[in-house]
Amino acid sequence: MNPATVTRFARQLALPEVGPAGQERLGAARAAIVGAALAAEIVARYLAAAGVGALRLIGGDTAARDWEAALRGSNPDVAVEHVARPTDGPGWMEGLDGAAIVVRADFGDDAMLPAAIRRGVPAVILRGTEAVADVVSFRKHGPCPHAPLDVAAVAAVPFPDGAASVVAGTLAASEALHVLLGDAAPARASRAWHLRVPLDGGDAMAQEIPWAPECFACGGSGTEMSFA
Repeated sequence: MNPATVTRFARQLALPEVGPAGQERLGAARAAIVGAALAAEIVARYLAAAGVGALRLIGGDTAARDWEAALRGSNPDVAVEHVARPTDGPGWMEGLDGAAIVVRADFGDDAMLPAAIRRGVPAVILRGTEAVADVVSFRKHGPCPHAPLDVAAVAAVPFPDGAASVVAGTLAASEALHVLLGDAAPARASRAWHLRVPLDGGDAMAQEIPWAPECFACGGSGTEMSFA
């Protein structure tokens, strides 16, 4: 990655001044983190260290329980919940209840994103391959009660723990903190954006995604529209 690219992304990912109000906002937030791999652990560690008040670890199983000592070491007051990975839409709805954001450490396909739209919860999805860190951020949309939950689950292709997982987890944690702090700068106000960072020295890519899943029934507002 060339120096100009590094500088551009450093500016783009730099967090705003947190301040007392921002720290209070983080302390009151609950973040749901999906996955048991290294990338999910990196996200959990960063969010705990930043002062996020509650972490709901979804599908972490035994691995996530091993993180607790480290999480409490950086934030003794953090509340940690362990939840089984949902297998259907209603399960995801329950899993995201009360969450201010969900961060998922795989690119699997299931009802998580529609459930996030129904709940009005922002979602950050990440993965790391052997050579590339990928992060896709879906800013808040909804709540919309019409997002379909009957999505056939397709398991994600497992990716190895390594440098890309650390990079992807770090970028995803930064994006999650931007959202929790209410960052509304024009450069970051798109509904969705994709950040791809090659680890072979190539240029990184940041791309705004024209993701606008407005509902025909309510326009994404959760209130039925009238065409009379």
